[in-house]
Amino acid sequence: MRYKSALLLIIILLSFSGLSPAAESWKMPPTPLPLDKLFAELSYVRGAARDRPETGAWPRSIAYQRRVVDYHKDSFKVESKIFTLKRPPQKIIPHAVGITEILWAICPRERLLMFNQVAADPRFSMIAEPVAETGKIFTAKESELIIAARPDLVLTVIFSDAVFKQRLKQAGIPILDLGSPDSLDSVIREIRLLGKILDESGNAEALLQVIRRNQALLRAALPRRKKPLRLLYYDLGGYIPGKSSNFTSLCKMIGAVNVGAEQGINSWRQVDHETLLKWDPDVIIVPLENNLKEQLEKDPLLSYCRALRQGRLLQIPGLYLRTNSQFMLVSADLLAGIIYPGAF
Repeated sequence: MRYKSALLLIIILLSFSGLSPAAESWKMPPTPLPLDKLFAELSYVRGAARDRPETGAWPRSIAYQRRVVDYHKDSFKVESKIFTLKRPPQKIIPHAVGITEILWAICPRERLLMFNQVAADPRFSMIAEPVAETGKIFTAKESELIIAARPDLVLTVIFSDAVFKQRLKQAGIPILDLGSPDSLDSVIREIRLLGKILDESGNAEALLQVIRRNQALLRAALPRRKKPLRLLYYDLGGYIPGKSSNFTSLCKMIGAVNVGAEQGINSWRQVDHETLLKWDPDVIIVPLENNLKEQLEKDPLLSYCRALRQGRLLQIPGLYLRTNSQFMLVSADLLAGIIYPGAF
């Protein structure tokens, strides 16, 4: 299946990136829900077709909100916006992986004109293989190619290159700049918004039903605990995600607590090993693609940390920590399999 072949490609790529022996021996654990089936259900949905357009004629003005993060101040704000479309866009270009993954599920594929090269990279995209097979790939700053294609709509995010966006605007290419989802709830709002914009609300609602059903199945499959596990996600440079992060959403889905959020971090914050020891999490999660696990294991101070004493310094491919789409459910499913060994 595509999911297994894509995962195999990730492991092959990692094997050439100088991984430690511990990382090279990493294996996919049993999970609460079958990963292949879950991935397939989230990858392609088609809802009931409408006999007539949605309520309201075109052109249509759509109100939405987007989240803007200030990492220097560890804060974010929500901006209210209105976007006007003359007609349903038929030639669409997504500029971000998360948007691409949503559109891949709910939008007729013939309406997707081109894809950012990052969406074809298995280190960052859950659908890298089928996107790469389309051959319709552009680089992140390749504005000339986009302008020449004359799309009806380019969907960007706040992290999209500012010069790239400015060039498209100067050329009269319609752009919708979305925010940065920080939870499955915000992804759900984005799916609903994109359904309205593309005039594909039926497909969007079908995807939301798949999400809700699998959320319930995942919740029911989790082991019962008197106290939730306290998880700390530790990334390069000692950065820890807080309340307004995808990791908090993953923890909630699997009945755990994000220690960063518990300790008052909002977006991301750098912490030292003394602070990590003071917080003393039950489990520490690190990305598979680097040697963080070995670094932490060699620190004499952290030998007193509960997670290291109990062998609960655990790895997960970074792809699953970066997901900003419906595939957060896949990430939560895998994370549950990692932190609850032997339960499934």
